[in-house]
Parts: sequence; C-alpha cells; structure tokens
Amino acid sequence: MMNCNIGGSLKRELVRIVLERFQGASMTQNMDSIDEAEETGLLFEVEELLNNPYMNRSEVPLAMDIFKPKVPEGQELPVIVIIHGGGLVTGDRKISRRFGRALAGRGYLVFSIEYRLAPRANSAEQLDDICAGMDLVGRRIVDFDVDFSRMYLTAESAGAFLAVYVAAMKRSEKLQKAIGYEPTHMVFRAVGLISGMFYTNKPDPIGWLMAEQFYGDKRTDPEFLQYMDPENPEILNNLPPAFLITSRGDFLNNYTIMFHNALKKAGKTSHMVYYGEQELTHAFPVMHPFLPQSIDAIDRMTDWFEQQAELERSRGKERG
Repeated sequence: MMNCNIGGSLKRELVRIVLERFQGASMTQNMDSIDEAEETGLLFEVEELLNNPYMNRSEVPLAMDIFKPKVPEGQELPVIVIIHGGGLVTGDRKISRRFGRALAGRGYLVFSIEYRLAPRANSAEQLDDICAGMDLVGRRIVDFDVDFSRMYLTAESAGAFLAVYVAAMKRSEKLQKAIGYEPTHMVFRAVGLISGMFYTNKPDPIGWLMAEQFYGDKRTDPEFLQYMDPENPEILNNLPPAFLITSRGDFLNNYTIMFHNALKKAGKTSHMVYYGEQELTHAFPVMHPFLPQSIDAIDRMTDWFEQQAELERSRGKERG
C-alpha cells in the first residue's frame, strides 16, 4: 500500500511529474511566445493587456490577463473567462495565453484569471480567489462594449473542477454554506470544460497523494467533503449547459466521459467531442490552440456557446 505519510513537497513534486508526463509539456512553461504564422487564421487582430494586478477578498495580490479583439467601435463583444489548470498545485494564467489569443481572435473579449495554488490555499480558498477575480471582471467589462447575454466560462483540467463549483455556487445556497464563501456576481450562459473533469476524491494517484493538499483544514469538515464529488446532484443540477472536449491521448479522458455521462443522466444539457488521435495530449486546445484539431475543437465549442445563447433568447421571447 502507498505510504500516506509522504512529505507535502514530495507529494506535490510527484503530482507535477505525473501531470507533466501525461501532458507532454511542462505546466510551468512560459507560453508567451507564438509564431506569427500561427495567427493567420484568426478573424481579428488581438490587443493584449497582460498582468493586470488585483487583490482577492483577503487582500492577497493576484493578476489577470485580458485579450481584446480589434473590432469596429461600438461593436458589442461576447465575453469568455478562462480558469487555468495544473492539478491545483502548479500552473498559472500564463499557460492559457495562446488560448486567450485564439479566443480573442475569434471575436471574444477574454479574461484569464488566477488563484493561489495548494497547499498555500485549499480548494475552498481557491474558489474564493476565482470568485474575486470574476467580480473584478464584472467591474472591468463596463470599460468595454459587451453583450451581456453572451458570457461564457472555459477551463481546462483542474480548472474545470473549479469552474463547475464556481458556476454551481451561483445557484446553490447549500454549496455556498459548505464552501464558506460568497459566489461571484457573474452569470454564465454556458461552460466549456477541456480535458475535465478532474476528480480529487478518486482512489487514483492524485487522490491518494494530494487530498490533504487540496482540502487543507477542510479535510475534517464533513459538510464540505460531501460536495467534493463533482457528480454530487447539488452540483450537477445547478450547472449551466456544458461543452466537454477530450481525446484519446488525454490522461483524464475517462473522467471527462464519466462527467459528461453524469450530466446527461441528470437531465442536463451537455455536449462532448472526442478526438481519437493518441498524439492529442491532455488539454491540447489550450496548450496548442493552432493545431488543426484544436482549431476545430475551439470553433465547435464557441459555435455551441452561441447556440445556447440563441436558445435562451428564443425562450425569453416565448416567455415575454
């Protein structure tokens, strides 16, 4: 049996190795540089506003990146918020910069936020960091021309885990009470989960090695722990429509499929695309957004987002 007394730093290093082994690239790799030729397929030039500092609700400094398409003045932009992955213990918003550019090049105003990593912050505190970042987004979007009926959330890997909780918290007082923090004021029309779901409570290397790091002092709180399964009905039933992306080479593909099936079983709107190529590794649309398959995946996700917004507009007219 695996020794559960492994030191915290060694545990984090083991999980980092596992994540990077399957992902095929370092989660901490600087993703700032990009070949200009890769951007030729984008519809719009992109203005980058990087490293925007802000404080979370506990006055801890964090930062966000903003990507704005250069569109005619007065044109209302749909909004996408990105939550990065990294197993909750590594990574930062910089790994999503190529992805942010790719989305902005399609005409979206993109905000890429961050959160403290475990064990510096437990999962509840990470969710609070994200809600604080989203509230800042809500304050910043008044500086832009925005279509408030087309606001979406995307996340990859462990970010997908955080995304579903943030989205469900908005509608669930039970989750708010168990997590212990206020939800974001933002409302999302749909969520895009890339190489996610990320489960923290399964009997796998991540669950064995890192549960203590993820939960911190919450690990003895039964009210909190009961909701740490993303398939808990309180989470599933309070989610907006979800679009999932995975591939044969994605080491979380089984968990992504499981979560999609759980959503469907709960009667929720969920659509999944699966790519059969082994070389398409974990989170490929985020890490390599200009691969042909990544372009296809991102286009299908954003098209689906717009379909959900149109459906909601149609329902609103019927109700009106």
